[in-house]
Amino acid sequence: MKRYPPVEDAEAQNANLVFFNAKARRVSTSTTLCLLLTSLIVVSIGIIGGKYLYDQYISAQMRRFRGYAQIPLPSDEVQYSRSRILPDSALWKALADDDDTDDDSKADSFNNIMKNYFREDFEIDMDEEKYEKIDVPDFRDGRSGRFIHDFNTNITGIIDITGNRCFVMPLNRGNVLPPRSLFDLIHKMWDGYYKVDTQIVRETMRVVTPPLKDLKEVGAYISKECEHRPVYKLEKYVGGVVKRSADSHMEAKFIQFSGNKITEFDIMNLDELKNYEEENKIH
Repeated sequence: MKRYPPVEDAEAQNANLVFFNAKARRVSTSTTLCLLLTSLIVVSIGIIGGKYLYDQYISAQMRRFRGYAQIPLPSDEVQYSRSRILPDSALWKALADDDDTDDDSKADSFNNIMKNYFREDFEIDMDEEKYEKIDVPDFRDGRSGRFIHDFNTNITGIIDITGNRCFVMPLNRGNVLPPRSLFDLIHKMWDGYYKVDTQIVRETMRVVTPPLKDLKEVGAYISKECEHRPVYKLEKYVGGVVKRSADSHMEAKFIQFSGNKITEFDIMNLDELKNYEEENKIH
């Protein structure tokens, strides 16, 4: 004889099934809410972190300006009465506007123009206005170098890239504009034509040996750049006329524009310094 479960047992099983289904739904809802909340937290952290990094980047950019300009060199053939400072785009535009000129002539014109310009790359401390770095990668009849003007120590450093050495001398605030003033001047250059004083001031300098042993007095910025290079003091040469070969004279020149006039530093005893370094095995 077939036996059937009691009616009460069937009702209990149905009640248990309803209970477990309701519990499963509650667990599923809780899990979804937790996942949603976790996702929102992760997204919020990403947005906040991204904004923080962006603000830090913008702040760093505002604290340290980097840019470049083409500086005109006076010559016998080209008179710079207007003292033009043109960015590259303006030079190209000036040539492109002449539709009657063929490409070769335009290239020759551009090359002729650029022979009378030299490029400077700037890094300027805009936050505390403590230093300026001015790179002169290449210019006619001279050496490539990097100038560091430390306004804390009132010292200018010249990194001789070719000779792998450094020179230091007192900062001339008459020719070197402070950081924010130089920054403003560069932006005015970028805006187009701007009258600046590009008269060349020539300084004949003499290297003092031996190299410095303690770099604390030259400041942190110059010390960092010159850490693995010998550092020599420069002093103004007040003697008579220096007689040298043309090649030696050209190789000993550094030039820079830092806001007021173009300063040309001519190191009169660079050949003697080279001999000194070879004899003392200074590299």
